[in-house]
Amino acid sequence: MQPLLPTPTQDDRDPLRWPVWLKRCAIITASLTNFITNMAGSGLSVAVPNLMREYRKSESAAVQLLTYNFLFLSIGNIFWVPLANKFGKRASLLLSMALQTGALVWCATATSFSSLLAARCVQGFAGAAGESIVPELAADIFFLHQRAAMMSIYVILISGGTAIGPLVNSLMVQYLSSTWRAFMWLCFALAVADIFLIFFLCPESNFRRPEWDLISTNGLDTTEAEKANGDNEIFFENVPPEAGYTVRQPSLADMIVPIRADRDLNFFRAMVAPLRGLTRPAVIWVVLLYGCALSPQIIFIFTMSSLLEAPPYLFSSVAVGLMEVAALIGFLLACYGGGMLSDLINDHIVRRRGYGQVRAEDRLLSLIPGMAIGPAGCVLLAFFCQNHLHWAAIAVGFGMVSFGSVYTPNIAITYLAHRHQRDAAQCLVLVNVVKNLVAFLFLYEAVEWVQSQGYLQVYLVMFALGVATIAGALPLYLFDGKQYVE
Repeated sequence: MQPLLPTPTQDDRDPLRWPVWLKRCAIITASLTNFITNMAGSGLSVAVPNLMREYRKSESAAVQLLTYNFLFLSIGNIFWVPLANKFGKRASLLLSMALQTGALVWCATATSFSSLLAARCVQGFAGAAGESIVPELAADIFFLHQRAAMMSIYVILISGGTAIGPLVNSLMVQYLSSTWRAFMWLCFALAVADIFLIFFLCPESNFRRPEWDLISTNGLDTTEAEKANGDNEIFFENVPPEAGYTVRQPSLADMIVPIRADRDLNFFRAMVAPLRGLTRPAVIWVVLLYGCALSPQIIFIFTMSSLLEAPPYLFSSVAVGLMEVAALIGFLLACYGGGMLSDLINDHIVRRRGYGQVRAEDRLLSLIPGMAIGPAGCVLLAFFCQNHLHWAAIAVGFGMVSFGSVYTPNIAITYLAHRHQRDAAQCLVLVNVVKNLVAFLFLYEAVEWVQSQGYLQVYLVMFALGVATIAGALPLYLFDGKQYVE
């Protein structure tokens, strides 16, 4: 029988005791915030030529509507996650979605480029809430052996939004007189719908798990164990395989309570607390891995309109949007590999060793089956785009880098949340802030970089960075894994 890690308590407020249907509804409705944010954020990529004509801007200037949205998506994590820890994840998600609906109305009605740019910044800031909150929500309500599969829901929605947005907007740009503005109204309608879904289907999951859930090794208390091992966190899960729990359906009052404040938490101290993660090798590795895995896919989304609408391809807006089908296929395959397959591999390793010791680093072994696909896609895009080969070949490369932008990050985030359980929220904030900044640095110069140096140099650099960051998992597995047993 699969052990239950962490151990469910007898407290009626323990979210681990929620029924399965409610857990799934909560993770889906919360993840939809990321889907809508990325759908609205990336959707304008296929409308860049229209925006250039409407506002009489150069391509690099028009692309700022995408890059600055991405920048504020990074900055917003610094605010929303401490707010979620102080007043509750539910309250933070509802407030962020309300702000995002207002920003989407502003985008749809903006009459000047500067007004639209400001609206896009606000929309990115508002949409940042889900990026770090949803992985923490998954850790709150799901057991360890379920998390990678449930995180795949989050990853497919956050990644799928980047593909669905350009695909849907391409149809609107092609066939509707209001072009991209109609797309903004569509995103507004989805945001309003998600507010209602969160209100009724996503109860508050903040819960202080008792200290006995994490007990020390060799009879040492937590303080003594930490002193004996430097800054390392060493602890065992004291859970027998036969552990069980009673499912409890939260009352309607519990489900719709708007705020559950933590009076002991200092909000401003919580904002700077994630900086401590910069001293942890696992956090630094996940930051670099995620940023370098995400950048190749986003760079192509930002530049594919100018590539495919020019000779020899002469694609229409709809044809450009349909290239996102390749990305969707890559996302779906990666979610299976980085989710359910990763859980199966990790569970097999735990069973062979015995349930008494669960190493977070065992999760890194599940990188092996698909870790080469993303970097290989960079090589294909480098040569296919540079030499203007058949569009189908470009679609294959795009699908491969899209696979890589989901597969390795999903496994890495699941590993990190297990590796630093006590500070998972702070670590995830830092990951989302810095990896988005890493990606922003590439994206800010993406158009001019491609125009001046060509796709060959850009994507060979992306290939080298991808290989280097994936290789960083090896020292973590060999050395950190010997010091940490959770």
